[in-house]
Amino acid sequence: MADSSKKTREATRLKATAINRLSGIKIPVDIDPQSGRASGPNGAKFGSYLGVLTRSKVSILLPDWDHVTEEEKDLIWQDLCVSNKFLGYNNYIMN
Repeated sequence: MADSSKKTREATRLKATAINRLSGIKIPVDIDPQSGRASGPNGAKFGSYLGVLTRSKVSILLPDWDHVTEEEKDLIWQDLCVSNKFLGYNNYIMN
């Protein structure tokens, strides 16, 4: 019999990040220009934000990123550019 008091993983919604976005607060993030990967103290938060954004636009039934249409990728890109909530990411985009 399963223990009903066992803590389980909850969905990532990033409520604080959404609140920051609405109030115009930008979060600094370091992007490695060689790899394009986020790092630093907010790197994981940035990755989580990308995951939430992607899951809101792309079906979980697709086997991998290669099966995502260009239109869906463009929607994700547009949302990322419009939200512009992470400082440093725009600098990476422009370079």
